[in-house]
Amino acid sequence: MFRGARCALLASAVLTLACQEPAKPLQGEWVSVGSARPAMTYIFDGDGRSTWILDLPQGPDTLVIDYRVDYTTTPIHLDVGPWSTGPVAGQTLFGIAELLGPDRFRVDFEPGDPDTGAMERPAEFSGQTVTFVRMRN
Repeated sequence: MFRGARCALLASAVLTLACQEPAKPLQGEWVSVGSARPAMTYIFDGDGRSTWILDLPQGPDTLVIDYRVDYTTTPIHLDVGPWSTGPVAGQTLFGIAELLGPDRFRVDFEPGDPDTGAMERPAEFSGQTVTFVRMRN
């Protein structure tokens, strides 16, 4: 009797794990590290919205922007936009990202026009790559 109950419990646990949504490792609050200036904070919500905070000398500039991430590619594809203001207004940043551990990732972006389909996703990481560390989930 106990063996049957254990098997049923184990089968239930396996089915529950198999039906759960895939992990979203970039979800949470991240801050840039290293020589990236000005400092940046990205907050990725679970609903496809992000908050981007740029730490400027005159005070922080905050923008809320859509994002899309594809964890099935190597490197990960991370697209942020389209932007409504700033130097990339009307464009989307097409990026590649790499998880460097559970609390660190790096990303490299290139702007593109989502309306025309023109995009310049980086083929590899470059000198403009920025590394972020997790502040909180």
